[in-house]
Amino acid sequence: MQVIVDGLVYSLQAHGGISRIFQEILPRMCELDAALRLTLLTDGHLSAGLPTHRHIEHRTIPQVSRLLRPERLWRPIVPTIRQAVRKWLLGRARGKIWHSTYFTSPEEKGVPLVVSVYDMIFERFPSLFSGSGTKHFNALKRRCVLSADAVLCISETTRRDVMEFYGLKPERAHVIHLAHSPIFRVMEEKNRAGIPSSAPYFLYVGSRVHYKKFDLLLDAFSRHPRKDTALLVVGSPWTPEEAVRLKTLELQHRVTLLGGVDDDLLCRLYNGAEAFVYPSLYEGFGIPLLEAMACGCPVIASRIPSSVEIAGDCPLYVEPDEPDDMVRAFTLILAEGKQSERVKAGLEQVKRYSWDKTANETLNVYRALA
Repeated sequence: MQVIVDGLVYSLQAHGGISRIFQEILPRMCELDAALRLTLLTDGHLSAGLPTHRHIEHRTIPQVSRLLRPERLWRPIVPTIRQAVRKWLLGRARGKIWHSTYFTSPEEKGVPLVVSVYDMIFERFPSLFSGSGTKHFNALKRRCVLSADAVLCISETTRRDVMEFYGLKPERAHVIHLAHSPIFRVMEEKNRAGIPSSAPYFLYVGSRVHYKKFDLLLDAFSRHPRKDTALLVVGSPWTPEEAVRLKTLELQHRVTLLGGVDDDLLCRLYNGAEAFVYPSLYEGFGIPLLEAMACGCPVIASRIPSSVEIAGDCPLYVEPDEPDDMVRAFTLILAEGKQSERVKAGLEQVKRYSWDKTANETLNVYRALA
């Protein structure tokens, strides 16, 4: 069985859930099926390292535009030339399966198409996104999903959203849950190396775009009566607006930003935290939920469909856009401590998920198409 995996995502993000999915499952699928041969097709500059296995062949589309001068004369036909180069690199696609990591399609007709869908944030909250680029992406995504033979959704939440917004037939949409790395675990001895706070701290991990509701977290944290606690934030540098907000809320000395955090340090951060806070308004899955629970870290999360689906009753849920609810959650989670029934339930909950299971279920979709 031969599968072409369009690795566009490896050019788009250096870190993130999407690239991690394929980093984890592609080598595992090759181990599970000795007859599987994967061609990982990449284009241009790579922002992330590629998965490796003896049955994974990497092929890179040359940047033909750099060779065509003067550029203004060649520009109209560059897409056509790139398509021809891609087709030449891959040979005939017929008889192979095309798996798109980010909404691309093969040029040849009659090639089974598998598309992974991670969330429907643009469709669910269109007012948060605007511009011609967003409209173009949404149209491309819709066209690709509707033409696919199999659509892999990372949660039932995403599957329902795809069917709602695109009218996709249920039999073409498959739920294949994600997982967390085994590196995230309860550490017997708490190693505080690299943790900048000696005070009890809450932990936030990831991007801080609007729908992640980081602003709500800051507001609630500033109003919590215990001022001996800290908030550690793992992510990109502060924006100027965030820096002003921290100063306005008088949090500049209680909130610490950490960048360049690897999984080993992140595991220690989860283990040492009083709670991991996940205030997002919408998620397709939520790998950080599993990471935190696997480390025995209490979780405060917005009550949204995907978090309830993935984490069950283990987190302490708050209502989105209710800062007072989160203030109360801080107090309750500190009172419960890290040996609560909630934490014990989380350690059992994460056993339901594994990358081996994700890889095997993806393989089953390939086999059905082949």
